[in-house]
Amino acid sequence: MIPFVRNRTILLLVAMLFTANLVAQTTLDSLEASANRAIGEEKLDLLLRLSESYISINPDRALDFGLQVLVQSKKLGKPLQEVQALFIMGKANFKIANIENALRYYNRALGQFERFNMRKEQAIVLISLSEVYDYLRNPEMALIFLERAYLLAVQLKDYPLQINVLMSIGNVHIKKGNYKSAIVQFSKVLQIIGNGNLTSEQRSVKTTCFNKIGLSYKNLGEFQQSLEAYKKSSKLALTYGDSLEFGIAQREIALSFYLVQRMDSALIYYTKALYISSALKDSLEGINAMQGLGDVNFEVEKFDQARYYYNRQLNISEKINNIQGIVTSLVKISRCYYVSGEYPTSTNYLNRALAIAKGENLYSTAADVYQYLSLISESEGRYRDALAFYKLWADIRDSIYSEESGEKLAKLQIIYDISQKEKENEILKQGSEIQKLELSKNRYRSVILIVVVITFFVLIIFLVFLYQSKHKEVRKQREAEQRIVEINKELEKRMIQEIKKQEKQQQLLSQKSKLESLGTLAAGIAHEINQPLGGISMGLDNILLKVNDKNYTESYIKEKITTLFDNVDRIKRIIDHIRIFSRTQKPNTLERVNVNDVISSALLMVSAQYQTHSVNIDVKFAREECYIYGDKFKLEQVVLNLLSNAKHAVDEKEKQHIEGYQKLIIVKSWVTDQNVNFSVRDNGIGIHADILEKIYDPFFTTKNEEKGTGLGLSIAYGFIKDILGEIRVESNLGEFSVFEIAIPKS
Repeated sequence: MIPFVRNRTILLLVAMLFTANLVAQTTLDSLEASANRAIGEEKLDLLLRLSESYISINPDRALDFGLQVLVQSKKLGKPLQEVQALFIMGKANFKIANIENALRYYNRALGQFERFNMRKEQAIVLISLSEVYDYLRNPEMALIFLERAYLLAVQLKDYPLQINVLMSIGNVHIKKGNYKSAIVQFSKVLQIIGNGNLTSEQRSVKTTCFNKIGLSYKNLGEFQQSLEAYKKSSKLALTYGDSLEFGIAQREIALSFYLVQRMDSALIYYTKALYISSALKDSLEGINAMQGLGDVNFEVEKFDQARYYYNRQLNISEKINNIQGIVTSLVKISRCYYVSGEYPTSTNYLNRALAIAKGENLYSTAADVYQYLSLISESEGRYRDALAFYKLWADIRDSIYSEESGEKLAKLQIIYDISQKEKENEILKQGSEIQKLELSKNRYRSVILIVVVITFFVLIIFLVFLYQSKHKEVRKQREAEQRIVEINKELEKRMIQEIKKQEKQQQLLSQKSKLESLGTLAAGIAHEINQPLGGISMGLDNILLKVNDKNYTESYIKEKITTLFDNVDRIKRIIDHIRIFSRTQKPNTLERVNVNDVISSALLMVSAQYQTHSVNIDVKFAREECYIYGDKFKLEQVVLNLLSNAKHAVDEKEKQHIEGYQKLIIVKSWVTDQNVNFSVRDNGIGIHADILEKIYDPFFTTKNEEKGTGLGLSIAYGFIKDILGEIRVESNLGEFSVFEIAIPKS
């Protein structure tokens, strides 16, 4: 029952196609009869319609009708019909691969359209010329014509025409291997189409663009971007119910995963592609999907499963007589047997592939088979056969190269001949124009002679006047130049003075910020000094008690005195550090500095104060050496400024009375390949996104006047930039802020 129904369906389709062709031919015959009866401009229009209709089905008939229009339009003085006939004859000649005539008619049509300022028609002819040069494998010329067409489309604001031209430019760039340029063109198309309500044609173009972008990224080796593009194509096809495009997209996504060696994902998508092609009964897509499944299984060394899919590919290819599919599957099956060590079976499959490739003149494929045969013969120890197969591979490879070179030379010769004929026509045209100009010159020669004489006398008078005025102008110009030189010298002196003032002011601002930090930290510093002072006081009291009781030993006195001196040294170190830190530093004092030591020095001055304010400080130092080149005191000032801002942030958040909130500052350092990095992170109020770009501006602050001047981050930013570092900030309002600094390693 099923075969009968299928046969009836096939017969019905054949009958419908026959009926459609019969109706189309009847329409053309009726149109030709009408053209034979008509006269004048009506006849020209009917002949043009006939010529256009016959281009795809009978180009020779199209040329006959186009020639009739060309002759009649010249007699009737109808230039628009004449130029349309020229364009149609160009298309018909291109259809029958008569390249020389196609270029000649297209160029004549282009000249006439330019004469009538018909810009859209010019663009269409330019696109047709690009197709001819693309056929001749001359992408450079094709791109020249397409760029001219695109400029016209932009001037006309004709978006469908722009899309058509950009798609053609992108395809030419892909053929040239300029994949980045191709991506730019297809991206422009996507921008023009947009994301609104799309027609079926726009959806198809958009899907094609994503596929082309995916192909370009794949050829560039950027497989992740390729995968993203194919995913967008797949999503678009699924949204609009285009099963065929969806299946193709699944296969391309699978190939992208295969190329990035994500075999599990590749297997899933190839399976989807095979399922869709089976549902659509699309044999070609099914062949491609099965080949992909075979390749994935081969890659993961499941050779039996790979051979299963290759055999399915072979069976379907043989059913539909797909020669390339047959040869490819035979070679793939041979590879499976080869890796399994079954060399005779592998050789049998290769011989079958070779016979088909030679019978179908697939020289490149035959060369690949010879190469595999050489490899197998070498593996079996048959070195003479291996050498023979290798020579056959080399001979075919060289012959293909020679054939391609000869074909390219022939096409270059055709292009050269065409350009020479165009030049000859241009020369003839110029000769005709020159003759017309000569006639005009003879008519007005006497008048011109009189005008020349009068002009000569006027010119002499004018030159005398010009010389005098020019002499005065040169003198004034020299005086002006001298004044400009003097002004420039004065400006240079002022500029040097201003630069020195600016440097001095910057140094003063830095010192002011440093003293401001010290003022803020005064309580903590006092606490740091009070601790050893307390130890000294208690030690002296103990010694006095022992002396009064006369209950002491010499070792006890030495131990106590040593402790007292240690506390004195500690106070001295703190005071020396504050004194050196607070005094004005010379600019550009660079030395090798350990970032961890600098952070420790800064924490020495603030830890006591922060403990008093219940601020927890978590320090995580890198284990590696953290050396950089810089000014350790300026870097310490940067750390103090960041710690001060962090403390202010957590104090402000504490005022919000959040239950369970604990103030925390995390100081961390680490080393990467190029940089030494450290960061200061707090869990405070955060920074509003609107002011993130302003926080490094001088005098910009969100604090009260009593708590800050807005210089800290500005000076920190300048110093970090001076030592070729980078400072970055990240913040979530109400949650945290983190300042991260990266400085090149020494």
